[in-house]
Amino acid sequence: MSEMAVAAERLGIELPAPSSLKTQVSMFENGRRTPGDEYQAIFCEVYQATRVELGFVVETAPSQLDSLPTLPSPRILSPKASPEVLDYLRSVFIQHAQAEPLVGPRFLVPAVQSQMPLIEELCKEASGPLRGDVVRVGARYAEFLGWLHQDTGDSQSAMLWTNRALHYSSELDDPALNAYVFQRRSNIAAEAGQAGYASGLANAALRHAGRLPGQVRAVALRARANSYALLGQSMADECARALDEARSLADGASDEDGNLAPYCSVSYIDMEAANCALQLRRPQDAVRTLEESLTRWPAEQQRDRGLCLARLATAYAQLEDVMGAYSAASQAVDIAQTTGSARILAELSRLQTYLTPWRKLVEIAELNRLLGSMKET
Repeated sequence: MSEMAVAAERLGIELPAPSSLKTQVSMFENGRRTPGDEYQAIFCEVYQATRVELGFVVETAPSQLDSLPTLPSPRILSPKASPEVLDYLRSVFIQHAQAEPLVGPRFLVPAVQSQMPLIEELCKEASGPLRGDVVRVGARYAEFLGWLHQDTGDSQSAMLWTNRALHYSSELDDPALNAYVFQRRSNIAAEAGQAGYASGLANAALRHAGRLPGQVRAVALRARANSYALLGQSMADECARALDEARSLADGASDEDGNLAPYCSVSYIDMEAANCALQLRRPQDAVRTLEESLTRWPAEQQRDRGLCLARLATAYAQLEDVMGAYSAASQAVDIAQTTGSARILAELSRLQTYLTPWRKLVEIAELNRLLGSMKET
């Protein structure tokens, strides 16, 4: 301790009382406390050693990278469109589209978004015989990204990318692609409650109805029906006619119809018909349609099955079948958690309003707690 006192005096450092100093040194020795700068200076003075030698500072070897010369950055070249690049982008798109109904949008948005800078650069620079193929790829990716954003609940980004898809598709003489993008815009407007806008966009999708493949025409008619249901009871008959025609087209669809709307099955149209019935306050029709539809739901359309179950729960709740609503909602919650679909969660939120009179029931209270935690995340 005396050596420390002498060293401290030489360095102009004031030490605590001997008893306190002894306690401090003991804590340094057993590792309970690390010496501060002043104590490190005192120990260096006492032992005539450096901080590195006493272990206060860990010396690291200089990085060899520091001595490497800085290389000039090459000029950034715009990517060139080629059949190989387009085949790659088409292949990746197919994989994303196949995964989407199973895993939902949460993990796919970053993957698809990461492709867009390349695709947009190609669309800016491409010319000649390949330009049509490049722009078609751009339209498909932009529309798909818009859909993914819609399913996460981001309607603003959804419409932005779907509008970008229309910008690309308008270059092409492709009524099916243009119609498909128009009905997608109608869907976004309908979910935002903009019935008139949704109706106008659906009608635009059907402008060249006779030139459309069956499934594309069916989804456009489904968009028209949804907009009519939003407009209310005065359009109920027109809504029913659009759904009947859509169901007939979906039933007669074949692989020759192309791959724009492969999900558009009779079960899918039935689910959308049930949603129209809910909008028109006809829950009995919705329950009957949804229950039958679920018996033949395609296994690969898991996310839409969750939406179907959520709508069935809402229909049960409107009929005051509380346990039926709880059972269907519980299954929908599991799928919503797996896929991250905001559309399923939005339907379950609508359900909560109808279940308010039974909120004190144990099952409904637990359902509300679970939905609350999902909304927070």
